[in-house]
Amino acid sequence: MLPLHADENGHCLVLFDGAGTADLGDILCPPAAWAIDLGAASPDQGLDRLPARLLVRAATTTMVAHDVVNVVVAALIERLPRARSIEMDLRIVLQEAVSNAVMHGNLCLDGRLRGSREGLSLFTQTMQRRLGDPRFGHRPVTIALDWNQAYLVVRVEDRGRGFRPPATSLPVEAKACSGRGIGQIRALCQRVIFTDRGRRITMRFGLPPSQPAT
Repeated sequence: MLPLHADENGHCLVLFDGAGTADLGDILCPPAAWAIDLGAASPDQGLDRLPARLLVRAATTTMVAHDVVNVVVAALIERLPRARSIEMDLRIVLQEAVSNAVMHGNLCLDGRLRGSREGLSLFTQTMQRRLGDPRFGHRPVTIALDWNQAYLVVRVEDRGRGFRPPATSLPVEAKACSGRGIGQIRALCQRVIFTDRGRRITMRFGLPPSQPAT
């Protein structure tokens, strides 16, 4: 078990070093509810604006090196078994949102480059170079989950330069190298909102009713 801390709001949190951790599977073991990567730039910035019963903030390099989405989803199901009915959709949506936050947000990569062999090579080289640059690689990605009896709300936030999200999701060709993720997210969520100039996506899922005690 990693050392536990309590912040000023009473959250039981784990502070970890994503660069020096071989496995992140235990960072959200109860009673820990928040996990903060000390390798992330300004790790506590803006946390007071993110209502969350479950939260992970990790450096971009940590997000690339580890399956943080799996850790978060497993921790959620442990705490909220009713969410198992939307587990697959949640995994897909989180993978898309986190991938966008890492690649297009914090690393500022242009997905259109992957449309050609030369462009894909440039995309890969630029990605590796920026992951090794603390100005990009240490930027945090935050996954925050909150819920009540009816809804699960998931927020993913990056510290990139932002973008202007499309007002609606237009059909995207199956072979397109970019633009499919947002459409897929909107198709699987009840509601999707972009804020902070596109750096934060808020996604809402409906939850099945609680089973009455027998």
